Amino acid sequence: MEAVGQSSENDPVSEGAAPAATAPAASGEPPATEVPEISGDVPAVEVIQPQAEPERPPEPVRAEAEPAPRPRPVSRPAPQPVVSAPPPPPPAAAFEPIEPELVLPNLITQPAPEFYGPPGGVESFERSVNSAQSPIVPTQGIVPGNLQDFSSAASRVTREKINEQDPLTTNDVLSTIPGVQIINDDGMGRHGGIGIRGTPARRSRKVLVMEDGRSINQSLWLDPSTHYTPPTERLESVEVLRGTVITYGPNNNYGVVNFRNLQPFGPNESVASVEGGSVSVEGPGLDDGDATKWHVHTRQTSGNWGMVLSYTGANGQGAWDTERLRYNDFYGAIGWKGEKSDFTFSTVYFAQRDNYDESNLEGDDDDPPGQVERLLLNKYKHCKTCFNPASALNEYNADLWLFQGVYNYYVDPDTTISARAYGQLLKRYRYFNFEEGNPRNQDTSFLPFIDDDEIFVPEGVMEGRLRNYNNFGTEVRSEFANRAFFFGLSQDVQAGVRYEYNDFTDEVILGRQGQILNDFDSKGLTVFDRASEANAFSAFVQSDITVTDALNIVPGVRLDHYRITRRTTALPGEDDDEFDECPGGAFGGEECVIIEDFDASPLTQTFDRTHVLPGVAFAFGFGRKDAQTDWGSKSLGPVTMPKPTYSSTLYGGYHRGLTTGVLREVAFPPGDELGNNFQLGVRSTAIKGLTFDVAGFHQQIDDYQIKGATTTSAGLNVYTLIDEVHNTGFEAYGRLDTRPYTGWTLNPFLEGSFTYSDNKIEKGLNENGQSVAGNYVPEVPREFANLTVGIESLKGWNASVSWTYRGSFYTDEDNTPFGGDPEGENGEVPSVWLLSARGNYTIPDTNMALFVSGQNLTDELYITDREDGVKPGIGRTLMAGARLKW
Repeated sequence: MEAVGQSSENDPVSEGAAPAATAPAASGEPPATEVPEISGDVPAVEVIQPQAEPERPPEPVRAEAEPAPRPRPVSRPAPQPVVSAPPPPPPAAAFEPIEPELVLPNLITQPAPEFYGPPGGVESFERSVNSAQSPIVPTQGIVPGNLQDFSSAASRVTREKINEQDPLTTNDVLSTIPGVQIINDDGMGRHGGIGIRGTPARRSRKVLVMEDGRSINQSLWLDPSTHYTPPTERLESVEVLRGTVITYGPNNNYGVVNFRNLQPFGPNESVASVEGGSVSVEGPGLDDGDATKWHVHTRQTSGNWGMVLSYTGANGQGAWDTERLRYNDFYGAIGWKGEKSDFTFSTVYFAQRDNYDESNLEGDDDDPPGQVERLLLNKYKHCKTCFNPASALNEYNADLWLFQGVYNYYVDPDTTISARAYGQLLKRYRYFNFEEGNPRNQDTSFLPFIDDDEIFVPEGVMEGRLRNYNNFGTEVRSEFANRAFFFGLSQDVQAGVRYEYNDFTDEVILGRQGQILNDFDSKGLTVFDRASEANAFSAFVQSDITVTDALNIVPGVRLDHYRITRRTTALPGEDDDEFDECPGGAFGGEECVIIEDFDASPLTQTFDRTHVLPGVAFAFGFGRKDAQTDWGSKSLGPVTMPKPTYSSTLYGGYHRGLTTGVLREVAFPPGDELGNNFQLGVRSTAIKGLTFDVAGFHQQIDDYQIKGATTTSAGLNVYTLIDEVHNTGFEAYGRLDTRPYTGWTLNPFLEGSFTYSDNKIEKGLNENGQSVAGNYVPEVPREFANLTVGIESLKGWNASVSWTYRGSFYTDEDNTPFGGDPEGENGEVPSVWLLSARGNYTIPDTNMALFVSGQNLTDELYITDREDGVKPGIGRTLMAGARLKW
């Protein structure tokens, strides 16, 4: 059950207490009175910090608890039903835009949320809003509602901000957040691409990616790759937590991403949207592609029950002319709340049907330096059929089921217990033409076969990679607030335990010569077969100790114990020959590939590990002390925060983290990717109209897993370990609003983020046994930046232009220079600047908003990555659409 408030899909953004705000509150309700015009300057805090309504009578004075080590919320009497006549309707506003139109919430400060939870949960809600540690209830988010007092680096993109941006993918949203680095390789952002503080972005493997507080990595303990993120249309917000992380793990060395879905309790609303446009596809004889996306959802409440139903579909052009990205997403949630408890059950069915594969443009060993890059940029461009005609047959198909039940019981105002059970069923099958052969050109239909330790493969066959992931878990979290600590201090203690089971099967098959493998075909010659399972137990305890009104110290410790078993029944060798005439007259003397060193002997391997991961963080407030704040509550009326907030916060900490590796093709057992992580930062709203957050970080990671420069004969990646990696860098975010200075109805603004990661190998060897110390870690851009210039209007429209910079990076531990690998898989990926823009407008006297957006407006042709060869980035994408709310 959602205890933090929900915002309406198209609600305008609240200005907090700024006198000129004509926007409805965060709940989506219109203002109670006409708003006077502004005169003079508006203090910065009034733009970004919500204030108590002046006409609201003061709260009754409560008896002070003894002893009272700090100001704290006192236990309240059980709430009684209030029977009163409904208030008169507010006077109708002349115009109520449904799109963001004033000073939007930035990534640090947002308008006051509404509380829709049960009466007994109000104190837990208070702590989830203003705290130095994360909320205890997973569906309330992973960072507090007010980030100003938080003890770690964090950002939140609200529903209002998402509406203003009108993003095509979740990667578009994440690219605006400091510390996050995005590498796109598909048009719908479905195949990962998220890096945080210098992690390789490929498939988001080193990032804990969550949806409503539970992992959506394919298999967190066995293969933490990500090929799914929820559509932006059904999100309440996107949160990114960086730095000290104790309460969530593993994959917590670098950061955590959490997508918060619409919850069953919130403003009643129904929303439908549709958008379409074009995607530039350059190359010989190519025409531009198209893209469409459509969405509808409804949220309805009745008494103590609420529900959300959502559907989103998309069909869009990818980077290659052969790529087509399609999905259908269904999300539903139902909720119940009582006096002291609530329950939510949610489920997702996501069907993905892509014409997509990971094979890209590769050269030959004897090609001259730089030829493969020249072929891509000057000849083929986006035309994959120009060098691999049968690649149009390649598919990526996935069926994903997610489900989660969360029960929260509020024992008393200071004690919360949150229990949940969750699961994931993922069927992910991918097919592609083997060695770029063309099944359509075959006159024979030979079957590949195995002879002793050799596999004979004729031309014109397709390969299938069949992967199934099943994950189940249960967790209990609890919070014990306002407990006594030493020296008369008080503390809020959080603790949790979790059990999780992961099951993963990985099979590679070869079809018959001329056979087209598609959909979920599973019959063929098995050349690789491996099954893995993990049983993991995790626990944590953390305490927010209030030393003074200004200083909070948050120590904690996490325990992760896991046992992993891997069973292999078919394993191909590492080497294979090119197509050549088959020996012994096989396949009638046609050419074939021979895969050597095949081993069908069953092999079972097991290991278990236990890690104790301590950490400590702090938050110190200084500067202007803002007044205590009242936050709206649908259940109980006003909710008063227990203490004021400082305008500036110095935060920092240390934690030891664990990152799980990809165990599909790695030496077994693998090393433990353990890190010592330090950070120090400051965030502030002290200067009028300016919000900023700057943090420096340093990490020392042992047994750092990278994708090696080789693949197996079945085309599977080979992962290797670097002994030690050191990563030093900083991230910065800032937003400047002009309206606090001008008092205009227009707000020109400037917003930007920048991340620098000097992620280098301290100690390690390449596959030839040579030292690579001092080289950069592969797949990590050293710089990533996003700068936006825009304008917001009271009249229901806004527009902005952004420049996104992705720095250069290497794809191998040897740091091969650009053009240095004839095949093109290893080498430097040059930096690129990309221009984007967007705008939206609410039609007066209607509930319809029109929007338009464009990505890569200058249609830059650039290399986005070198995974299995060089690949171009997405061409110019222009989209336009409409959103209707009723």
